[in-house]
Amino acid sequence: MAPIRIVVATPSVIEQVRLERLLSAHADLEIIAQVRDLSAAYSKIEETLPNVVLMSSIFAQTAEYPCMVSLFRAVETAQILICGTFLQEDAAVSKVGATQLASVTTQMASAQIHQTILSAITPKADYTPIRPSFGLKMSIAEDKVVLIGASTGGIDALTTILSAFPANCPPTAIVQHTGRNFSETLVRLLNNRCAAEVVMAQTGVVMQPGRICLAGGIDGHLRFDIGAKITCVVQPGPEVSGHAPSIDEMFASAVPIAKNVIAVLLTGMGRDGALGLQSLRAAGAQTIGQDEASSVVYGMPRVAFEIGAVQTQMALDKIGPELMARCSDVLPRRALLRST
Repeated sequence: MAPIRIVVATPSVIEQVRLERLLSAHADLEIIAQVRDLSAAYSKIEETLPNVVLMSSIFAQTAEYPCMVSLFRAVETAQILICGTFLQEDAAVSKVGATQLASVTTQMASAQIHQTILSAITPKADYTPIRPSFGLKMSIAEDKVVLIGASTGGIDALTTILSAFPANCPPTAIVQHTGRNFSETLVRLLNNRCAAEVVMAQTGVVMQPGRICLAGGIDGHLRFDIGAKITCVVQPGPEVSGHAPSIDEMFASAVPIAKNVIAVLLTGMGRDGALGLQSLRAAGAQTIGQDEASSVVYGMPRVAFEIGAVQTQMALDKIGPELMARCSDVLPRRALLRST
């Protein structure tokens, strides 16, 4: 059995050392990262998708903490709060969403924290995936294609957007910046929250209704072979805009079919996707950028907005329904072509 993968997030070096010593006694536990601030914790959790995060309660007092809780839920990572100074005073350990709170002292044995971690990640007997139960189908225009790019904060954003997609959603492709070798994990995660089929983006996979192709942590850039059918192609190559896969590369590859494309750029650091979105809009695509208020990091969508690549800015919770409305062949399309 693979070890339980743990991220330790605390500003205290002493706490880091203490926890490392306590956890090292158990072969089924593995510390995969240690971070000392909330921003680094967010990025590392999205990158590595750990089983458990041991986090100082100091971080729970920050304004950014609610975003962390959303991320924990999105990536199905258990959180354990370490309250107080771990070495010098009584502490408390709890799970997000749990009703029980176990008090422990500074003499907390390795076996106790081991058991707490095991309890935190053990599914309840009645656990079922948080997959939408509806079998909803819509009248979808056959010519529409949805493209989405996301980085920091994107996993939580994607779960929100895709929960609005029906089982027969338009062909959709996503580039999500994350660590290497996490495509399969992300596919499983999003499949539990989407009525449509989520598959890993691989060469030869056909873009078709009801299918969402996800490129996250793949070895190359996601591009499209556009013929009678639109087919995914994963091409190895150097980073573009600082990333591989690059959102810019996916967007640029779809320029030949831009008039059929609705492209979305979500929360994230840097500028990947901005130039590609600009090219798509210039070629006739509809383009949407996540707004500042709902972005974890208003970086990529800000750059895209500033260079005129964004036709419409929207709050995260509005994007999914808007995408489906724009892809409907029932609602009048002229009323849906709003710009800012």
